[in-house]
Amino acid sequence: MSAAEPFLRSPLPERFCNLDRLLFAMEQRGLDGLVATGGLDVFWLSGLNGIAHKADEPRPYAVVLSRHAPQDAILIVADYYLGSVAQQPGWIRDVRSFRAVMLPLDLPPRHDDMDRFVPAGARAAPWIRRARDTYADGIGEACRRALTDLSLTRGRVAFDDLRFGHQLALEGLEVSDGYDALMYARAVKTGVELELLRRATRLNQRAIETTVRGWQRGMSWREFNRAYHRAVVDLGGFVRDPGAMVWGHPRGSDPAITLQTGLEDYEVTPGMHVLFDCHGTLDLYCWDGGKTWVVDGEPEGDARTAAKATVAAAEAVMAAMKPGVRISELQATGRAAYRKAAVSDADRAVI
Repeated sequence: MSAAEPFLRSPLPERFCNLDRLLFAMEQRGLDGLVATGGLDVFWLSGLNGIAHKADEPRPYAVVLSRHAPQDAILIVADYYLGSVAQQPGWIRDVRSFRAVMLPLDLPPRHDDMDRFVPAGARAAPWIRRARDTYADGIGEACRRALTDLSLTRGRVAFDDLRFGHQLALEGLEVSDGYDALMYARAVKTGVELELLRRATRLNQRAIETTVRGWQRGMSWREFNRAYHRAVVDLGGFVRDPGAMVWGHPRGSDPAITLQTGLEDYEVTPGMHVLFDCHGTLDLYCWDGGKTWVVDGEPEGDARTAAKATVAAAEAVMAAMKPGVRISELQATGRAAYRKAAVSDADRAVI
């Protein structure tokens, strides 16, 4: 456990989203309100990290926000998520709930049905009392009430899921696409978000170091992948199927750059070059990247030249990263560093 202590889960700050930038984006686009139902958008806005939801199921949560009264934002959750809200309190004080799939269909609905999902320590909380008073039969009804209470039923409201906005069928409501406004706001991270990203990246580095130390002669590529996955999970992180090691490792004369499928297998032999390009999350904030490693050795010959050139190219690209610079210009900067280092066929470098 001592190795995992820096990454133990704990409640997040009540608000870590860039709310001011979102409100600015809404104002510039003439939006009166916003309804977010996507899992990552709801998490970013409210801190709710709901477990067990599958992407092809109806949305079990929403955030309804008025640009004119952001302090009165409303969080709507399926009743079985009320315990999750109690564990991770957020800045949104108006929490509402609706009757969802966990409740029996063979019995008539009751006003206190939601109480079976409320932990004993939260039953007297003011937000739970408000949730009881607004308990709805479904997410559509709950969202219509929220839009009405925030005086948004005749405004221009953006939805991160346009289909859901049209399904509400509110006469007078102008449904708009909320993707651009949300991505504009989420692109600039708050200080709390930056620390969450740093923390996730540190976990990835620790997992890579653990995996390299665990290499043994005769280990297969699949065993090596599983060793990385175990290291991530032991530290408290999460990786997705088919795995977190993203790029394949060409062998022999095949120069193709291929993504991992989970079906590759071969022996990880001394002298092999491995690129750790790893993906995963900690508290839903991503790590993306890693290290290069020569198994049981160091780069030699042309590989040594390429490794030194890559360091120079990376430093040049990072130094050139300024607001307004185009991606193509950054790539050209890195490619120029490769040419200066006399790397053969620098035009084939993927930057």
